[in-house]
Amino acid sequence: MGIQRSGQSRNVPLLLLLTVVIFLFFRYTGTTTTGISDHQVAVEMPESGNNVIPKLQVSVRQVSSSPPKLGIAVTNAHAGPVTVLTWDSPLDPLALQLGLLSFVPAGGDDGSPIEIPTVQVRRRMPPGADSLATIGAGQTREQELELREPIVPLGRLRGTVVSVVCRGEWTSVWPSEADAISKESLANAGAGEDAFRGSFQSEAVDIEI
Repeated sequence: MGIQRSGQSRNVPLLLLLTVVIFLFFRYTGTTTTGISDHQVAVEMPESGNNVIPKLQVSVRQVSSSPPKLGIAVTNAHAGPVTVLTWDSPLDPLALQLGLLSFVPAGGDDGSPIEIPTVQVRRRMPPGADSLATIGAGQTREQELELREPIVPLGRLRGTVVSVVCRGEWTSVWPSEADAISKESLANAGAGEDAFRGSFQSEAVDIEI
């Protein structure tokens, strides 16, 4: 009986030591792996739950009929500020020439849009500060576009009503102020993983030319 108790007493410290080693191994190994994974996700892409694309509302209105001018606006319905790359967006000064606006004569037989010549623009990377537009929560940014010949055939459309829609693709939208965007992110604008991309489309609005 004395020998048996002595053997058990020698095994107790060994079991305790083995338990501690196993606990520490899984404790620190598991924490390190999880920490790296979380960090990579945070750096590579914004959280999908924070996607601000559906919160950006695009609208069109007629500013004047002589000369014919349109107001193209973007309203931020997100809870925080967003910064959009204006290239190929509703806030691009070349939105008309880039084909982002379609004009369909009201009451037309086939509903086909009016053919408008478009251009292809080569942008210099990275985009500068003048190519970024920050829109605060609940705020609206708008630009005015004048419809001119020969881009829009005003001569044959004079006195008619046309239905206008603005549609296209957001190149890059960041859920932050412009000064919070890194140089690396700007250098990868349109292809980076820390900005959102997606389509936009306004409701159709009837205007008189």
